[in-house]
Amino acid sequence: MSDQPVQCEFTCQGCGVKAPGEFYNHGWHKPATWFERSDEDGPQTACSRRCIETISKRSGKTSLVFPL
Repeated sequence: MSDQPVQCEFTCQGCGVKAPGEFYNHGWHKPATWFERSDEDGPQTACSRRCIETISKRSGKTSLVFPL
């Protein structure tokens, strides 16, 4: 039996690109360079700032993110 957890994959809701998740603190998390926020509709996951804009236009939600 392996101590390695089963791989998790995340999908950008803007462009559909897929990337492996990162496992730490006993759980799976989005790739470190991706963006994510959650609200009453669930999480919105984006691989880039451009995809944040795409998701925002589709959902009608704000595209505001903190500056780098």
